[in-house]
Amino acid sequence: MIDAPDLVTIGDDAVISDNAMIATSSVERGLLRLGPVEIGPRASVGTMGIAGRGSRIGAGAALDGLSALANDAVIPAGELWAGSPARPTGQRSEAGDLAVVSPMRSAMIRLALAIGAFLLPIVAILPISPGLIMMIELDWNSEGYSYLLVAPLLATTYVLLMCLITVFAKHLIMGKVAPGRYSLASWFYVRFWFVQQINDLALNLLHPIYATLFVVPWYRALGVKVGRRAEISTAAAIVPDLVEIGPESFIADDVNFGAARVESGAILLERTKIGRRSFIGNSALLPAGSTIGDDVLIGVLSRPPAGGEAAASGGTWFGSPPIALPQRQQVALFDEGARFNPSRRLIATRLAIESVRVILSLTVFIALFVGLLSIVGSIDDGSNGPWLIALSFPFLYIGFALGCGLFVVALKWLIIGRYRQTVQPLWSPFVWRTELVTSTYENLAVPNLLLPLRGTPWLAVYLRLLGSKIGKRCFFDSADLTEYDLVTIGDDVAINELAGVQTHLFEDRVMKVGPVTIGDRVTIGSHAVVLYDAELGDDAQLGDMSVVMKGEFLPPRTSWEGSPARLASGH
Repeated sequence: MIDAPDLVTIGDDAVISDNAMIATSSVERGLLRLGPVEIGPRASVGTMGIAGRGSRIGAGAALDGLSALANDAVIPAGELWAGSPARPTGQRSEAGDLAVVSPMRSAMIRLALAIGAFLLPIVAILPISPGLIMMIELDWNSEGYSYLLVAPLLATTYVLLMCLITVFAKHLIMGKVAPGRYSLASWFYVRFWFVQQINDLALNLLHPIYATLFVVPWYRALGVKVGRRAEISTAAAIVPDLVEIGPESFIADDVNFGAARVESGAILLERTKIGRRSFIGNSALLPAGSTIGDDVLIGVLSRPPAGGEAAASGGTWFGSPPIALPQRQQVALFDEGARFNPSRRLIATRLAIESVRVILSLTVFIALFVGLLSIVGSIDDGSNGPWLIALSFPFLYIGFALGCGLFVVALKWLIIGRYRQTVQPLWSPFVWRTELVTSTYENLAVPNLLLPLRGTPWLAVYLRLLGSKIGKRCFFDSADLTEYDLVTIGDDVAINELAGVQTHLFEDRVMKVGPVTIGDRVTIGSHAVVLYDAELGDDAQLGDMSVVMKGEFLPPRTSWEGSPARLASGH
């Protein structure tokens, strides 16, 4: 992810890994700050790493995964830096000389990748095209809007077909994948890349299926070994044949685990295993080859220790670099049935609610989109149709986007009302209702209305409609909020790219919901996370990829950085 390409210099044979961010800009106290970023020859930025504005990574140097290189920092040539904030950890180990590839082979590989990129949009629209054509035909041959009743069926068909496409693509194109080191200039890599791109499409297009009971059979069909009663949210970039998730484990949102590790000229694939009843927190990183033992907790925005200590049972690890926590908070309010072994009645209730959740956002999208096309078709009936369409389409699209957003507002107030501080077990109707609202928000309002509004005052206006208390002149480059009523934000606050105000956690299969309070003129850096029951005082600053722990208070006029957050140097 590069926010200002003109300010970025990337040298020959450099590697920018999955979900890495080259952050040439940030907003602080009402000011947009820009700075160049230089990535030297053969240098690398690891998975979920952030290179801050003004930073430089020297030739052959590396920024490790889930690490944040501070603004204006420099990694000398050949060094490896890791952590948040990143610090030197030694010399980078070279993977070996690059394989010599003939110009003809290189050209053929590039052509194959280009063809694959061209085919991806076709893969995305293929499952829905027949249904859309059918609905348009029904519109033309019927009075009124009764044809919109077909939208839920079309949404269901799309979800099923997209799941089947990912499974068939994986098995027919890729087959079974074995651990090993594979050249980027190989036909294996072309096939691997194409299948992974289809899986990334599925992560976006089938987003509502994640964190439901339906995701486990789909993952098993892809080749993932998933134990009984495992819970999987939005896991990214997995290599299915090389991932094992133990029974009753919990994978939270935006976890990146088992992803291929990219080296100079090659990808390295290794097995990744998660034991029984382990918990992997939001935005955590499990590098390929990780082994997580039974009953282990890896915290929010954290990674396991490189020495393999997380393979032992019962550990709790937090941060980057990770530290061992002596104990974790236990919630004894709920029995095993409410957390791990539900009754048939609870299973049936959850299946019913999640069946609605899986198709709701797509159903509303299809209905609004086809309605837009219907209006366009009506306008085109006249002699001045083309001109009227050109003039009216921007307003029609704005109406479509507003319809997506307002539907979520109505759903939130109807299904939840006002969020309040609470503690609820995983197997409870409250959890499934709030997940229904959150999923529809993330899959309907965010992509169709809120993403274009990032960095504008209008995003705050919309979040106020959902119940958040937000002051004047606030800058939002993130829409990562859930329990909206529990968020209080003061005046002149800057929340930078993909930062999260996280008002709940799911530790030990118990949903703990609490408020977050952010004072005036606070700055929150890119990919930073503020956990529930935390408070940031006026003029406090939180650095990139930093975590404010639950219940913490950052005093006014202080600067904090790191995961977990600690006072920045000079304070």
